[in-house]
Amino acid sequence: MNATEKQSQVSPRTVWTVGLHSLAIVTLLWLITESWSVLSWIIVALFLALAANPLVRWLEARGLRRGWGVLGVMLLGFGLLAALVMTLVPMLVEQGQALVQAAPGFVDRVQHMGWVEKLDKRYDVIDQAAYQLRQHVAQMPGPMLGMVTDLVRNLIAAVTIAVLTVFFLLFGRDLFLSALKWVHPTHRARYERLGQSMNQVVGGYVAGSFFVSLIGAVVTAVSTLLLGVPYFLPLGLAMLVLGLVPFVGSFIGGLLVAGTTAASVGMTEGLLALGIFVAYQQVEGNLLQPLVQRRTLKMNPLLIALVMLVGTGLGGLLGTLLS
Repeated sequence: MNATEKQSQVSPRTVWTVGLHSLAIVTLLWLITESWSVLSWIIVALFLALAANPLVRWLEARGLRRGWGVLGVMLLGFGLLAALVMTLVPMLVEQGQALVQAAPGFVDRVQHMGWVEKLDKRYDVIDQAAYQLRQHVAQMPGPMLGMVTDLVRNLIAAVTIAVLTVFFLLFGRDLFLSALKWVHPTHRARYERLGQSMNQVVGGYVAGSFFVSLIGAVVTAVSTLLLGVPYFLPLGLAMLVLGLVPFVGSFIGGLLVAGTTAASVGMTEGLLALGIFVAYQQVEGNLLQPLVQRRTLKMNPLLIALVMLVGTGLGGLLGTLLS
């Protein structure tokens, strides 16, 4: 074996170095996968803290201590959530009771339709549907237990996120400045500017989204009031909150508005509400959202839409927030 072949051999040190680095990467990915739910809570709490920070700073600029400002913002958020629950839950309960009362008559009308009777004679549709219903009712305890478990888990997650949001608002800047001490002194100013820029962008995005959601809530409340829907206030509050959820929030809100209008007033009014929602969505998506976010984010609207679409496709709602 000549000298060139000896020099080309891979040394044991290189093998160990590559192997240990690969093991460290695999371990890190495993840890992220196993603790993803907790990491998602931290990311959401950080996003909420960055979103609430401009309002806290606004209160600070008017002489209020930061701790009291954080308390005021959190009370405002909880007040909005409480108002939504107190107005929306009774509406859903009442609509559910009305649906249960109307269900027997609806089923009876469906059974006597000509095409249903033909299908029943040929395929025994009604008996099969009744059998499937009894099977699902018998299996209800399992799914109900899962729903209770999910509810408890979501409640724990909500409390944890709320506490983390308060901690980020109170101690986040101190932690960020402490982390900068690990950076080389020549690079600290750059990373500090980067952190401030991220703070401003997230705050601007949330401010713009809230403004657009507020317009959607007003349009929803006024249109449903004119259509004679008795639940125009909770529907407006629901659209205010759901409008903050990118892409899917407005769609869910539109279905809620149209369904509630149809159930409480009539099918014609429900279709009118759906038409109003579709028309407004065109105005919001093609005019309001790009203009407002262009002013708040100072970015090209096409770039905003593309980045958010990619983030949503890769990571769902959390991916949208990160993007």
